Amino acid sequence: MIRLSLLLPALSLGAASAEPVDFRPMVRDAIARGERRIVIPPGRYVLGPENNGKVVWSLNNVKDVEIIADGVTLVSTKPTRALNFDHCTRFTLQGLTVDYDPLPFTQGTVIKTADDKGSIEVRLHDGYPAKPWSRVDIMDPATRFRKKGMPFLWGSKAEMTGERTVRVSYPKIAETAKVGDLITLSTGQDADGIPHGVSIGHGDQVTLRNVSVFSAPGMGILECDGEGNAKYLGCKVVPGPKPQGATEERLLSSSWDAMQSKTIRRGPVVDKCEIRDAGDDSWSVQSSDFLVVKREGREIVIASRDDYMDGVFVGDKLLASLGGPEAVITARKRLDRGAAGLSPEVVTKLDSAQQWSTWKVSKWCLALTLDRDAPFEVGTSVFSSDRMGNGFAFTNNKVHSSGRVLVKAAGLVEGNILDMPHAISVCPEVPGDAAAGIDGVIIRKNIIRKAGLFCPAPWSAAAGAISVTAGVKPPVFRAPGLFRKVLIENNTLEDCPVANVVVTSTDGVVVRNNRFVRPLQEKINNTGASYNVPQDRVIWIRDCTGVNVTANDIVSPGPMANAEPVFIALPPAGSP
Repeated sequence: MIRLSLLLPALSLGAASAEPVDFRPMVRDAIARGERRIVIPPGRYVLGPENNGKVVWSLNNVKDVEIIADGVTLVSTKPTRALNFDHCTRFTLQGLTVDYDPLPFTQGTVIKTADDKGSIEVRLHDGYPAKPWSRVDIMDPATRFRKKGMPFLWGSKAEMTGERTVRVSYPKIAETAKVGDLITLSTGQDADGIPHGVSIGHGDQVTLRNVSVFSAPGMGILECDGEGNAKYLGCKVVPGPKPQGATEERLLSSSWDAMQSKTIRRGPVVDKCEIRDAGDDSWSVQSSDFLVVKREGREIVIASRDDYMDGVFVGDKLLASLGGPEAVITARKRLDRGAAGLSPEVVTKLDSAQQWSTWKVSKWCLALTLDRDAPFEVGTSVFSSDRMGNGFAFTNNKVHSSGRVLVKAAGLVEGNILDMPHAISVCPEVPGDAAAGIDGVIIRKNIIRKAGLFCPAPWSAAAGAISVTAGVKPPVFRAPGLFRKVLIENNTLEDCPVANVVVTSTDGVVVRNNRFVRPLQEKINNTGASYNVPQDRVIWIRDCTGVNVTANDIVSPGPMANAEPVFIALPPAGSP
């Protein structure tokens, strides 16, 4: 073990800092010497990116190393990535706290609303940046939490109107935002930076233990690509302390999602973590599909729907549906679309593709060799069951945040307390004819309180406090079998004013021994309206096979509840 001996600066957020001590070179030297356990002395380290780069602290290709940073706070002086761990194996970081100065968000109080309801005036709180960022949330001053019924405010515009005042414009924003309401305005990275507080790329068995993120330009913690097998134990994404000169507590932690794991082989264990006041989803395990744009025997070219993923790798399987033909990748090369040798017909389809359609994909491609003649025609959407994060466990966490727990893989959601979330949502989030398949989801022993209070989405099929859904095009859902083996068991849902459980497109769904307390006391939400999902049912299931709904307890249903609170519509015999 090596303990770094450093003279620690005594600095407060926003204070004029002396030259901070820099632990980064010493950590790298210790790793180069072969040290396996490195202790950073407690203290507050105010640091910017090294060598005019985009990352404050970066470690690459570190193996079998544990870094103990108990009592250590790293404050980034620039809205860019604070930590980047790339191609690390069996690596552990313990105890570190990440924060930013200046903060990547600001906040204030509504002081005026326009007569036409199209704009609001916000006075920024002392101590917070005087910036007109346009990612906006409306907060209830009584709860200091997202305001009930707040709409999506995508596309809002903010501009400075005074030294500490901002005008936020968006159609009918003042129908929700009233004088005295609180507002947050957040952002991602600087123009010359990159997003996220903590990033783990191409990792294998990386552990974050008791790591906290107090703010982030983008996501709090992002894991992408690689073998996965990560563990997040006792971690926090929560608002940090008041900045210098402030009298108001922070309203926001990460600007975007709190935690996300994406396109990894095996999903993480997320246990005993705390998430509060994130700007978007609370936690998600993500994957996507690919479009076959060229095929010649065993050689295919695929294009990703996601610009920010490395995709699939040698040894990964490709398939178009659960139980369908598979092929294994034996060689891989990344290339630009222009170098892929695509036919004119394919190029035309790609160039003219509409948003949210199968042919709307990234400009980059993967040229792949398969272990057999490709069983996929040009124009077929495929996915990889090896890059979904299957096997994840999201357990025993405490979440007080208005976003989703979003699941796009097989795994376990158990023992969590979710206070005022949007939902637990199992959904592939791809176009209706794109490839997807999730085989085995357990949602068990969770407590969910007041789900679905924010941002109604009538266009979405994900319409329940617990939602397992996949749409084709409103009002049509996918056929049974896109999901398999879904168990929703022993959960307690309290005071949820939306449909409590919504399930579609599943072969083998069990909903049993759940307790629904005071459901549907008020009408607040029309999410799912385009798919004809009624918000007066406690349990709503359709287009599923192998359905078992038993021993559920509905306690004190509200006046918005249907006299028949459970609705199950099985597909006709012989339907696909």
